[in-house]
Amino acid sequence: MSLRKERFIILAILLMFAYQTGCQGPFTEETHPVIWVNSYELTFSASEVGINPSPQVLKIKNSGVQSLTYKISDDAGWLTVDPASGTTSGQVLEHLVSVDKTGLASQSDPYPAKITITSSQACNSPQQVSISLKLSKEPPPEISVTPRDVRFVASVGGSNPPAQTIRVKNSGQGTLSYTLGEDASWLAVSPASGTSTGSENVHNLTVNTAGLGAGTYTAVLNVIDANAVNSPQTVNVILEIGTSLPPTIAVSPTNLRFSGRVGGSDPASQKIRVWNSGQGTLSYTVTEGAAWLDVKPEGGSSTGQEISHTVSVTITGLSTGTYSELITVSSANATNSPQTVEATLEVEQAPTNNKISISCKPTSGSTGKIINVPITILGNAQEINAFGLDVTYDTTMFNFVGVNKGSLTGSWAGVTGSQTGSGARIGGFAGDPQLAIDVGSSGTIAILRLEVTCNSCTDGKQSQLCMDRFTDDIVGMTPAPSCTTFTYKK
Repeated sequence: MSLRKERFIILAILLMFAYQTGCQGPFTEETHPVIWVNSYELTFSASEVGINPSPQVLKIKNSGVQSLTYKISDDAGWLTVDPASGTTSGQVLEHLVSVDKTGLASQSDPYPAKITITSSQACNSPQQVSISLKLSKEPPPEISVTPRDVRFVASVGGSNPPAQTIRVKNSGQGTLSYTLGEDASWLAVSPASGTSTGSENVHNLTVNTAGLGAGTYTAVLNVIDANAVNSPQTVNVILEIGTSLPPTIAVSPTNLRFSGRVGGSDPASQKIRVWNSGQGTLSYTVTEGAAWLDVKPEGGSSTGQEISHTVSVTITGLSTGTYSELITVSSANATNSPQTVEATLEVEQAPTNNKISISCKPTSGSTGKIINVPITILGNAQEINAFGLDVTYDTTMFNFVGVNKGSLTGSWAGVTGSQTGSGARIGGFAGDPQLAIDVGSSGTIAILRLEVTCNSCTDGKQSQLCMDRFTDDIVGMTPAPSCTTFTYKK
């Protein structure tokens, strides 16, 4: 064997070894792209009957040099990765990994799968991510009913007290099919049955005081489903009939809705108003049963005037989902105690697009025209307390006018800018950690203002304005787009 042929074979073996085992030998992260993956194992859990588990995000970037172009494949029909390819020179790209369990049965061992990331350029191709889907049998339905105690107050010879409501839902799995039955002729419930896969059903309770004298009457309302894990559930009903007209609880509104994002700021507080719409003096208490919900003050007294109560929520520690809780207004002497206000909190996952973009408004104009150049973010992956960037443009076409604060930085200590030889330099500083831009926010962080000064430009001449040199908390954000085009019009 010739020396040249022997050297060729040795080099081929080294090349093959480098591609199979990673970035070694002549193929290193200093000479080639390298596939970087944020996680090499993803686990999904779901029940056999019900919705698919929430998708998860797989992050990929090039941790080597040059540009990395890659493809993604998987070996399971129940698995989807979107998008299935990408190109990166260092920025992190996100791929949504989704599971569709249709047709799959529960089993003791998880369903396995693999995602494979390949690139003809990378020195460590391929890379694999292990996927595990745990699928279990559906648990039985479970009865949830609120409130568990209902109290009516009336007077001898007076009208029947106002109707009150209870709410029934399935807090387990599957479908809850239930009936309601009462053990007193003066009590009625409508509707007397319902079904739930998780949503709440409202049932009206009414009493008929005709023929009843002064005193205290009790009844039990049963909620029954033979298939439920906790059937039956009961509601205790008390009817108190006195000799004088009692107070009546009035509350408005009866529904409050809050929304926020995981890791974000708490939503603004809201108000409820309570007053006595009956006779005498209403002395009442306000209670709630969720750690994320708070009402102040916790009670009051009214002879007819409205009392305002502040309702606030705390998102800290909550995951994505919809949370519901009843605020209960109770009084020992009211005809219709308790009354409830339903508070709903929707917590969304903060978007992690991590993009920053530039645009110009208007996109065309003549000499003397003032244009705004907004710098906009979408789904920042980290808090932003400060930022800096350059905007380059043709200084013979535009003149720097100034920089305004954006929708996300209106309360910041400062957002400023200055002219440079190639355009403008922009920076911002919150000044207070409480004013930081939350993860997953969207909006403008600065607006560059320019004047069109070109006197010799031809009609239709186009010029680009581009972002560059990201610093501070916007480092790593993906420009999308990094440039915007302005057209000169005479």
